[in-house]
Amino acid sequence: MKRILILILAICLGSALYAQQTPVDSTRWQPDESVAFAQYDTLALEMDFYFPNDDAETHPCIIYSYGGGFIMSNQRHIETRRLCRMLADDGYVVVAADYRLGLKGVRFKGPVSMVKPLEKAVLMAAEDVMKVTRYVLDYASELCVDPYRIILAGSSAGAIASLQCDFERCNRTELAQRYLPEGFRYAGVAAFAGAIFSRKGLEYKHDMPAPTLFLHGTADKLVPYKQVKFFGIGFYGSDKIAKQFKERHYPHKIMRFTGEGHSVAARYFANYDDLRWFLQKMVLDPHHYEIDETISDPFHQKSSWDSYDPSNLY
Repeated sequence: MKRILILILAICLGSALYAQQTPVDSTRWQPDESVAFAQYDTLALEMDFYFPNDDAETHPCIIYSYGGGFIMSNQRHIETRRLCRMLADDGYVVVAADYRLGLKGVRFKGPVSMVKPLEKAVLMAAEDVMKVTRYVLDYASELCVDPYRIILAGSSAGAIASLQCDFERCNRTELAQRYLPEGFRYAGVAAFAGAIFSRKGLEYKHDMPAPTLFLHGTADKLVPYKQVKFFGIGFYGSDKIAKQFKERHYPHKIMRFTGEGHSVAARYFANYDDLRWFLQKMVLDPHHYEIDETISDPFHQKSSWDSYDPSNLY
């Protein structure tokens, strides 16, 4: 149970540490438009749009969810804006949306007491992603978006929200039915170091999941590469989810970075060509691939994320 507490606190502090290391440049890669999509008391959530510079009547759409440990917003961080502009330049309407930070200000009093806050944070973020999805569907024609080609992508906490969102959809939960139209299906999901929270095991009971790209470090100490499970409650990482995909022959590609830690969550630039390949070959021109790839780089320069040991926080 102590491992759960370590995991949760590390997700928060590790992601915040990374964000502080990269300076913000407010002059480059600005969004084309910003729109408020939700209001919670005094908290207004906005989404930023990045549009491709072409004359196509419709475009695929990527809803991107940033990392930040569910304690800080990186919606307009330079890394987010740069990635979104790159994707827009490749022909996608990109939406970088804010979401509620469910672990912000939470005090860690013990592993059991943290289960509900973590669950709440994950589901709140997934709900906000669904709200963004519904907005895009409702205004698809005005946004020049193809409603059958809406893709989720995210890093760290954002990857968790993205995977959780599709998991809720596949299981037709009350949350998914509240926001997503009957029969709706995401065209793809790309998760950089993500996981799924569940009290009922890891099973896609009603619908097939979208073709999914998983990138995860095998030594990730922040978001589990395999799983953390006790008392029937599970936090399932890329390895465990990919095994489910393999057993059911769901289309997927998993990239396992041997010995690497949570820095894989920031590999969206280093592995941008892999992301582009996935989007083109498994989403836009869908082929049913089931790919399991292991990457071992003995010359990989480890970052602070890879060596960070959360046990010294207690």
